[in-house]
Amino acid sequence: MSTVNEIASRKEIVTIFADSGKTAYDVADLMKRNKVGSIIVIDKKRQPMGIITERDMVKRVCLKNVASSRIKVEEIMSTPLISIMSYDSIEIASRVMTKNKIKRLIILEADNRITGVLSASDITKHLAEILLDDHNQYRSLRFAVDLS
Repeated sequence: MSTVNEIASRKEIVTIFADSGKTAYDVADLMKRNKVGSIIVIDKKRQPMGIITERDMVKRVCLKNVASSRIKVEEIMSTPLISIMSYDSIEIASRVMTKNKIKRLIILEADNRITGVLSASDITKHLAEILLDDHNQYRSLRFAVDLS
């Protein structure tokens, strides 16, 4: 079975420093410019400490009806950051996502370095590829059985 590192999308990992004075407006701008659905919040030592997703933006900015330029990064990030190791299986990742009711996991190496972000869409895409491969394989086997 594939590891999470093998199936995670290869999009750039976008980070923002906590306590940087940045706002929800800055986060939205970063998401738009980088075409990503989440931003990882890191501390001064560049260690991951939280995540801001599109869903966080809706719940903690839009629904509060407060100007995005007045809400700090620390007020909208989700913590604790839920992560998975790069060598973990898709099955483990799916369980962690389901248990925590989240759609993204941060992928870490043993030294706590971020190597990627795994989304539910990444898992779905991978499983769809497996199903298509199986379908194509069985279709060719049906042809062999029809000849006999």
